[in-house]
Order: sequence, then C-alpha cells, then structure tokens
Amino acid sequence: MIKRRIFFEIAAGLILLILPLASDRLFNAYYLDLATRIIIIWIALLGYDILAGYTGLVSFGQAMFFGLGAYGAAWALLYVAPSLPLVLLIGVAASTTAAVIIGYLSIRTRGVYFILLTLVFAEFGYQAVFNGGEITGGQNGLSSLPKAPLEIGSIMISDWNDPTAAYYLAVVGFVVAYIFARWIVGSPFGSTLAAVRDNDDRATYLGYNTASIKRRAFTISGMFAGFSGALWAHHQSYVSPELFHWTLSGQFLIMTWLGGVGTLLGPLVGGAVFTYFADFLSSIMKNWLIIFGVVYVLVVLYAPQGLWGTLVSLVPRSAR
Repeated sequence: MIKRRIFFEIAAGLILLILPLASDRLFNAYYLDLATRIIIIWIALLGYDILAGYTGLVSFGQAMFFGLGAYGAAWALLYVAPSLPLVLLIGVAASTTAAVIIGYLSIRTRGVYFILLTLVFAEFGYQAVFNGGEITGGQNGLSSLPKAPLEIGSIMISDWNDPTAAYYLAVVGFVVAYIFARWIVGSPFGSTLAAVRDNDDRATYLGYNTASIKRRAFTISGMFAGFSGALWAHHQSYVSPELFHWTLSGQFLIMTWLGGVGTLLGPLVGGAVFTYFADFLSSIMKNWLIIFGVVYVLVVLYAPQGLWGTLVSLVPRSAR
C-alpha cells in the first residue's frame, strides 16, 4: 500500500509540474489560476487533517488561522520591506502565535464544547477584523496589495502576475508543506496522535500527556493554515473579513470529510472537487451550497471513507 501511495504521489507531482505546459492547449489562464487557488487551499487542508483526522479534534476555528496568516502577510506587504520569505514568515508567525494561545485555552474542553469554543474564538476574530477600521480595512478589507519579490542568489523573481509563476510558487509551497505533513504523521509523534484519537483515556493511562499532544497538533494545524493564508493574500492581492468567517471553517471540514479524513491525500481530493464545483456552480446558481449539502450527506451515509477511500476500495485486493 505504501508503494502504491508513493507511486500516486510521484504521478500527481508530475501532473502538477506539466500542468502549465498544457494550459495553453487544454484551458485558459483562468483555470490555471483556479488550480493555483486549489493548491494553496490544499496546504490548509493538510493541517486540518492532522488535527481532525489524526488527532480527532474537529475545529470550527480553522478559518481564523487562515485569516490571520492572510492579514499578517497583507500588513507585511503594506508596511514592511517587500520580501516574499519575510511576508510568508510574518503570516505564519501570526497564525502560530494565535494557535498556541487559543490551543492552550481550548484543549481544556472536549467534544462539542471544544467545537463551540473554537467557533467562539473564530467569531471574535471575525468581528475584530470586521470592525477594525483603517487597520484591517473594515468590511471592505485590504486591497491592491503589492507583490513581494523573491531573490534566489542572483535571480530576482517579481512578476507574480504571470499565472505560470504564481502557479509554481503555490506548487513549491505545497510540496514543502506535504513533505512536512507526511513526516509528522509517519513519526513517533504521529503514532501518539493516533493513540489519542482512538482512545484518549487509554493514552493518558499509558503515561502520555494528552493535553500537550493535542496542543502541539492544534499549533501545527494553525501553522499550516497561516502559511496557506499568507500565500492566498499574496496571490489574490486582497484580504477581507470573510477569510475569518465560520463558513470557511465549515468548508474546510466538508472538503476533508468529502475526500476522506485521516489520509492526507483524501482532503486534497475533496478540496479539488469542492473548489472546482463551487466555482462552477456559483456562476450558474445562487444557492449552490444546497447541492454540496446533499452530496456531503450522501457521502457520509454511503461512503464514510470519502471519495479517496472509495476510489482505493475499487482497486482489486490483489493489486492493493
């Protein structure tokens, strides 16, 4: 099974590399931009899967860390010397710091109380940004953000308005995040996450500090979301309070379970399907979320392993 996963990862990586080369013949620049947005969202889904899938902590506050990463990057682009690594670092630092504090307070609760507490913190962040005045741009957000150059030795990359350059930047960010996420879940710490998820009380009885383990998972998840949000702000050149809204957290949850929670690969499938069809359906109908609501219910009832798990189950057992 591991060999098949590695084969899939290599095949998917090759597709991501050659996709811009085929964009002129197969589709226009708009769909390359859509692919870029999907890849950026994948980074946030990796972190959410570590929290929800591998640790068993379902959060409704993930959008807050995504939004903090985006606004941190936006403020860096506006008020700090433009440097892409510095912009991303500030966005990640903002979300990670908030995740440490909020995780320390939220992990004290369990189950639905944990979900509600993360929702409360996310709503607080939304209201703070929405009513933040000139600092946050209020309900209009911050627009016309400049692009930050990237200097690699003697090479200076600054034309991020080029769809191909923006796409490969997102791919590089995702590859780094995926390798880090795969290392986490394959490490001894990843095994302790699974132990906490399967039986919190038993893990405590065996001597694990489950509260500390959950806080670390919560912080890691917030870090991934912040990195994704920082890339999003740089790519879109615009941030708004909607990035903090609980509906975005709900979308992260739907993407993760739609693709297959606790697999790392499943949420990527769910994220791609959700984002593509959301973009398509929203252009032809107003209440497009109703369709996804029905699809999500059907997946939960008849394919609880998600789209990725269903695809894997269709492979003959001998081949697997």
